[in-house]
Amino acid sequence: MKKIFLVIILFLLLSPGIIKATPCPNSQNAIVQCGYNSSCPCDFGDLLNMIPVVVNDILYWLVLPGAALFLTIGGIMLLISGGNPNLAGLGKKILLATVIGLVLAFGAWVIVNFVLTTIGAPGLK
Repeated sequence: MKKIFLVIILFLLLSPGIIKATPCPNSQNAIVQCGYNSSCPCDFGDLLNMIPVVVNDILYWLVLPGAALFLTIGGIMLLISGGNPNLAGLGKKILLATVIGLVLAFGAWVIVNFVLTTIGAPGLK
C-alpha cells in the first residue's frame, strides 16, 4: 500500500501538467513568472509571488485527492467490517487521520495567507 501511495505522489509531482511555466509577461497561474529572457529578470518579489501558487497547487493536486481517496477507503472499511471490530476500528482511524490532516493542511493555508498578506505579498486565492 505504501509503494502505491508513493508512486501516486511521485506521478503527481513529476507530471508536466502541474508545472505551469509561461513566458513573460507575468501570468497569474505560472509557478515561475520571471527569468525567461533578459527583459524579465527575477527578484525577491517574484519569489513572494511564487509562494501562493505553490501552496495552492499542493493543496489542489495533493491534499484534496489524497483526502478523497482516504475518506473513501475508511468509509469502505467501515461498511465492509460486518461486525469485525478490528476492521471497523481501522476504518475509524483512517477517517479520523484524514480529517485531522485536512484541518492541518487548511490551517497551514490560513497561516501562510496571513503571513503573506501581513508582509504585503499577494495572498492565497
